[in-house]
Amino acid sequence: MSPKPHTDTSQAQPPSGLPSGMDALAHEIARVERRLIARELGLQQRVEAIRHTARSAMRPRRSMVPWAGALMVLWPLLPRFLRPRLSPASAITVFSMGLPTVKRLLTSHPAGPATVPDLDLARYMGQWNEVACLSHRHAAPDLVQATTHFAMVNAAGDEPSITVRHHVPVPGGRVRESRGVARIVPGSGAARWKESFLPAWTRWWPGAWDDHWVLHVDADYTEAVVGDAGRRRLRVLSRYPAMEPARLQALLNLAHAQGYDVAQMSLSAAHGR
Repeated sequence: MSPKPHTDTSQAQPPSGLPSGMDALAHEIARVERRLIARELGLQQRVEAIRHTARSAMRPRRSMVPWAGALMVLWPLLPRFLRPRLSPASAITVFSMGLPTVKRLLTSHPAGPATVPDLDLARYMGQWNEVACLSHRHAAPDLVQATTHFAMVNAAGDEPSITVRHHVPVPGGRVRESRGVARIVPGSGAARWKESFLPAWTRWWPGAWDDHWVLHVDADYTEAVVGDAGRRRLRVLSRYPAMEPARLQALLNLAHAQGYDVAQMSLSAAHGR
């Protein structure tokens, strides 16, 4: 009888010593365990991210409004009859709007420019053309010829009120109009006004008003130089659309002597830039 052929049983038996089916099962179990561990780690990371977001949202932040934190601390000390009528948010808003005004009142400022001693309001009323302006909030880069019209409403009263209409031509042949009011500063000879182009309900706030100080007006009331206390705004006005260059330069020199930076003046199209 011929001997039986030798077979290598090491290929048929897995190294672990387990039957082939058991080894496949162990491999599948290990794979499932790895997936479960990875999923658990992912869930832990998500939970930690949610906790971090919640802590960040609940962490008190530094208020953007000055003294807001102090107001919240002092809120319980207010009289009881005021608390239902005034919310903390309203108190913070009012305080933040009033704080710049108080700061401005308590801060010393250099003396403002000199104004004309006595302004004839009746002669000053009517339409004026802006020949040159400095940082005027209603001016625009595409300004052709801005005009301002003043009219007295309560001329017979002790404190006449003045309406102001400002027109600026814009591209397309349209005209942008701004309407406002002005009031006379007492004791100024009617040469110092306060102007506001903001809605009426905001005019209780001092910051809603701008200065209108008449620094110069000629005898015929055909030209005027108007500025403000801080020397940030300046306008050269004329009853006519254009002004002689020599006369315009003389008025700019007058404003420069009052401390204005006339080098930054913008001229109307009739006078170049």
